[in-house]
Amino acid sequence: MDSITGLLLIFVPSVVLKMLGIEEPENAYFVFLSWMGVFILGVGLSYFFALRNPSDGRLIWKITALIRLLVAAFIGWKVMTNDLEMRWLLVASSDAMVAAFQCYGLRKNWWKEQVV
Repeated sequence: MDSITGLLLIFVPSVVLKMLGIEEPENAYFVFLSWMGVFILGVGLSYFFALRNPSDGRLIWKITALIRLLVAAFIGWKVMTNDLEMRWLLVASSDAMVAAFQCYGLRKNWWKEQVV
């Protein structure tokens, strides 16, 4: 999900905004959307590292859950201060739900290493 969103924000940010129903900003802001896309792509690709090396999974999930919770809180704050449209809450709720899922998995030790 993040890898695809990141790529879309890098190359065609207007498509992501259109899917969210958010009005396109001036052209000058598209560079920042693409910059966010690079970051989001990095988060998405980190999950593949966890799949390739499960011993890294726990740490990757901790870091990405923290990032997602921070993003959700930031967007919520910016919506409350009218700096972002209400539609951005879709992004915030998505990040919060994935972070909650990851925190649940961490508490249940889904990434516990198996002794061979």
